[in-house]
Amino acid sequence: MVTTNVVIIGGGVVGLAAAAEISRHYDDVFVLEAAPRLGLGASSRNSGVIHAGLYYTPGSLKAFHCVRGARMLYEFCAEHRVPYNRIGKFVVADSRDQFDALAAIKARGDQNGVEGLDIVGREFIRRHEPNVASPLALYSPNTGIVDAEELIRALARIAQDNGAHLVTDTRLIGAEIRDGLAILKTSHDEEVSARVVVNAAGLYSDEVARMFGYDEHQIYACRGEYAELVPKMSGIVNGLIYPVPPASGHGLGVHFTKNMAGRVLLGPNARYVEDKEDYESNPTPLSEFYESARMIVPSLQFEDLRPSYSGLRSRLRPAHDSSFADFVLRYDPNHPFVIQAIGIESPGLTSSLSLGQTISSMVREV
Repeated sequence: MVTTNVVIIGGGVVGLAAAAEISRHYDDVFVLEAAPRLGLGASSRNSGVIHAGLYYTPGSLKAFHCVRGARMLYEFCAEHRVPYNRIGKFVVADSRDQFDALAAIKARGDQNGVEGLDIVGREFIRRHEPNVASPLALYSPNTGIVDAEELIRALARIAQDNGAHLVTDTRLIGAEIRDGLAILKTSHDEEVSARVVVNAAGLYSDEVARMFGYDEHQIYACRGEYAELVPKMSGIVNGLIYPVPPASGHGLGVHFTKNMAGRVLLGPNARYVEDKEDYESNPTPLSEFYESARMIVPSLQFEDLRPSYSGLRSRLRPAHDSSFADFVLRYDPNHPFVIQAIGIESPGLTSSLSLGQTISSMVREV
């Protein structure tokens, strides 16, 4: 049996950010990833947006880690040559009747420490986004985009340079506590002994938690599907265009994202699914994306759209519950040397470096 200092379950962006930081302080750090490649799940199947921190309840972990994480991420990308662009974002109103909704979002962002927010009128919007039809918008100049796959590669490279071991195609299938150590059983019929375990297993973090007897949270898989615009229409927007969030609370509404490759994505929507690997069944018709998108950009034509990819979010609330759910980041109440990171959905990518730093501090505490 291999005895290690720290085993991180999950090789997504949060697990890798934790590994890169923890391995600066400890030898024998292992990352176990079930997929054949690092970051294949939600970490790379998202919009690639660096969120500023507009939407999250002040004082929450999401608010804190998003705002701090965005600042850290911009610095990291510049230092490690990860492609990014502080491209800016508009949250656009359908009419002036939504001024109060925009003002409420701005007030929340201000309280969270987001800088540069401003409610702007039609002239300002058209100067930046001439194809957007809106009388009023909240402008966030510090929202950006990042190449998520390059970020994942950079974090993996740093972790490995620090001596961490990144093991793919290896699923955790069981765990027990023996003599003050966590004994981890893998899909390769191996056992690994760990002094500290970090559960960063994304969609499967609730199942990993239950292996240690921690059963307080359930993950619900929520699929986000995307459409994209044909290449000739890539100039129709210049940045990120979001609607005022829907009252349901599930997602931020279908929005325009111009990514690092210059492609314009529409989405994601929010559809709960039973299977945590269900990326494709019963896809949303393109017409639904079109109807939402043309409310923002009326010149868009249906033939400008084509299907794109989908991702799965790790939701802590079922479909009928639209209340705010914060990240869960805590020591396991029964086994303090097990750190539980559960329900790390958006803004998880933005928050990854901040979460990794906090997880590393928690590891050093135990």
